[in-house]
Amino acid sequence: MNKKIPATRREFLKTLAATAIAPSMLSIRDEEEARSVAPQQRPPQPLTPSAAAEALGELVRVRYGQFLTAEQLAEVTRQIERNLRSAERLRHVALTNADEPDVIFRATL
Repeated sequence: MNKKIPATRREFLKTLAATAIAPSMLSIRDEEEARSVAPQQRPPQPLTPSAAAEALGELVRVRYGQFLTAEQLAEVTRQIERNLRSAERLRHVALTNADEPDVIFRATL
């Protein structure tokens, strides 16, 4: 691969600006493709809670049911089901010993 190294500061700054813009342009293109592909996909099915989510939802109802409405309890059960499905998807991701955790540093003043 023959890469050209910027000879002047102006060329360097142009390259730097293009590098900063490129990821956002890629994400815009990906969003447009996702919108064009989305109608062809099957519609999302309603989230039906599994037996584990139902059992955990029942535990929440027994413990905190006096403070929650039926609608809130149903939402808690749906959220439990989403978390269980996310955990299952994460279990299928193969990690090696070299994979590092994603660390985001935010300085607060």
